[in-house]
This record gives sequence, structure tokens and C-alpha cells, in this order.
Amino acid sequence: MRSTIATIVITLAGFSTLALVAHAQTAPASQSNASRLPDDARFACPMETHPDEADPARQGAYFSPDDGKCPWCGMKLKPLDELDWVRARRAAGGADIAYTCPEHQHVFSKTQADCPRCGRKLEPFKVMYTCPNPRHAHQISARPGTCADCGRKLTPYRGVWLAPEMAERNVPSNPEVAESAAYRCPVHPLAHSDRPGKCPTCAADLAPASASAVAQQTKKMIPADAKYVCPMEECWQFAAEPGKCPTCGMNLKPIDATSWAKDKVAEDSGASAGGFVCPMHPTVTSPQRGACSICAMQLVEARSVPKPAGAPAAIAVQVDYLMEHYLALQKRFASDSTKEVALHALGLVGAADEILKNLDDPASKLPAKFGESVRTVRTAALRLSGRSLDDDRVTFVGLSDAMAGVVDHVRPSKQQYPTIYIFHCPMTKGDWLQTTDEMANPFYGFKMLKCGEPTGVK
Repeated sequence: MRSTIATIVITLAGFSTLALVAHAQTAPASQSNASRLPDDARFACPMETHPDEADPARQGAYFSPDDGKCPWCGMKLKPLDELDWVRARRAAGGADIAYTCPEHQHVFSKTQADCPRCGRKLEPFKVMYTCPNPRHAHQISARPGTCADCGRKLTPYRGVWLAPEMAERNVPSNPEVAESAAYRCPVHPLAHSDRPGKCPTCAADLAPASASAVAQQTKKMIPADAKYVCPMEECWQFAAEPGKCPTCGMNLKPIDATSWAKDKVAEDSGASAGGFVCPMHPTVTSPQRGACSICAMQLVEARSVPKPAGAPAAIAVQVDYLMEHYLALQKRFASDSTKEVALHALGLVGAADEILKNLDDPASKLPAKFGESVRTVRTAALRLSGRSLDDDRVTFVGLSDAMAGVVDHVRPSKQQYPTIYIFHCPMTKGDWLQTTDEMANPFYGFKMLKCGEPTGVK
């Protein structure tokens, strides 16, 4: 059997970001972990898998129409209704199942196990699939497959909880939160969108919330060819030619002669001229509203984002971005993941470039060692590819040392990062930074997650 290690980050407008790490065994095709059960099965071995069996065909679950003992491990067979893993398979309705810890959802296993972080029993969930490209996050499926937009293999993430004691978490406490959305999931009302699609939690088709909700979404944009408008804003009727409002019957007026419509056009034009940008990641821009492809925050008008006054302020902002992308990489490597490594590496490069642009300004007053550290971070980031966990971890040792040099001279925002912990790994002789005191070694991950010692705090 071959070992798989995978992580996905899915970002959708209006939905949350989920990150999972897989560190399980891939079962042979004959013993797929999908929740299908044999039609004639009435009993099964309590062990869902038999990994010690040499024959791959005997490493999965054993079912039988009759009572007795498992011929593979000798355990007494039990009725299907008495087995938790069978109940989970039935609840999944034929979809794939995996397990994770409710408290540490970066843990992802194909079989029942205990959480490697806290020892808690992992809970089953229905596996969902989406395109790893955030731009195609609307591609949602309950089955493995390929993205209809780009052809990439869909990647898994956590869907609905299957255990009865966890199932109540599948339903939001306030189902009316997305009442004004044009489309929402009939099962998970918090999942909503302004267009048809699939629920990211269960893959059900999003249904129109109501006619008024659809109309509310439509009212956001004035048609490009509109020259005339109904004087009544609540009608929201536009036309390219003179005529009467189909809603109230009033004569349409030129947009320039209708104050509220004229103001709306000016507002939209001003927003379009500057575009939209993520307040946390200014490199993420768009000509229209949407969500950030990195953090899922709603984009705002570019003109509303204040620009730093002077080189020192500009450098301080970019150091915060360096820290953000560095921490994202540290967490991924500590979780044995290479997903989105290239994305955050480019974030480091972009922030480093902006810092280097401002270093020549006399007002910056920073020593040469600071510039050397920034250049080392940039050079190391360009070597991160996300293709080899071992290679990227070697690169990350030098990148971490350089990042510590950056922080020595320009401390990231105290408000955003109240405490920065410095740890030393005796195996690699390298240091790394965290914002939590719970040690998570990025150079070895789960193999030696607690290998290291605290050496300082900033």
C-alpha cells in the first residue's frame, strides 16, 4: 500500500476556509473506504481494517451474511447495527469516509484512530472534493473526479460529520443568516452564493432562496447600456430607450436627471476605476467585488485602503505580510503538508520586493544586515516549490534563520502578533518562529513535532 500526504485549502466567497492534512494509507481498489456495504451483509468484523494481512484483498473490512468469527483476525463477528463504523458508512450514503479530530482538524485519517495531538478518538465525516485552484472553488463534488474548469484532480476536504453526537454541528445555530442570498443550501443555510452551484459541505444543489433575494442580488449592478431609469429607486428599472416603468408605470427619466441613479453610477464608476483589493493581501486585486484567494476576506475598494506614509511605515506593513506568509508555511511544514506552499512563497517574494524598494530611502534608517536578511528570505522563497516536502524543509531552515534576522530589526505588529516565540531545533541547528507556545517543529513535522526548545520571546 502506498502512503498519501495531502492538504487542501478551499476558499469560497461567503464560505469559510478549511485546511486538512492527510496522513493515512490508501487502500486497494477492492477495499475502498467508501461507505458501500454488501447487499447480503448482516454481520461484520469489529475491525474496519486489517492492515497486518499480507494479502491486500484481506486488509479492508470483512462482511458476512452469517454469524461466526472473522477468518482474518479471529474476532467474533457483530451485527452491523452494533458497529459505529458501519453506522457512519450508512450515514454517508455511499460517499467516501475519513476521520478527523474535532479539536485538531488538520488531522485526516482514512481509518478509525486516535488524534496524534490530544489522544481523542477521531470522528468520521463525509469526504467532499473540490478543485485545488481557489478560482475554481465552486467545483464541488461528493465523488473523486476532475475539475470541469481546468481538468485538475479534485482534492478532498471535510464534509458533514457522521457520528450522531457530532451531527448537530452540521446545522448552523442561525439558519436565517443568509436569508438575503440569492442561492443557499436547503440543508446548510449558511452555505450561500449569488449564483447556482453546490454546497461545499454536502454537495447538494444550491436552491434559490426567494424571488426577492434574487432581485436583491440583481439590483446591485446597473446595466451597462442603461441611459434611462424609473425615478422610484425601489422599482430599480433601467432601459436604453425612453419609455414607462414596467413596475409602477411612471415615465422613465435620463439617469443624469435622477439624483439617486446619478450618484449610484458615480459610485460604481469610482469603484471600478480603482478596483477592489484584499485589505490583508494588497497583491490580490480584482476589477469586481469578491473574496481574497488567500484568506477569503471580502475585497474592498482599493481607494478605501490607506497607503503607508513614508518608507518606514511601508516597510513595517510589508514585514507584517512577511510574517503572515512565513507562519502559514511553518504551520504547513509542521503538519507534513506541501499544499499552497508555492502560493505563500510568492507572497514572501512580493513582500520582500516591496521592502527592498523602500530600503534606499534615507528615512528607513535600517542597517545593512536587515536588507541582507530580506534578500535571503526572498532567495529562499524562490526555491520553495511545494513538490518535495523534504527539499522544501531544507530550504525552510535557512529561510527561518533569515526571518529571525528580519524580526530582530523590525518587529511585526504587536497588535497582530502579540507574542512571537523562538524555538531551536537541535537536529537541524536551525531556529523557527511561532505565535503560539505549543511547539510544532516545521523541519520534521509529525515525526518529531516536539523536537526543540524555546530560546526566546519577542
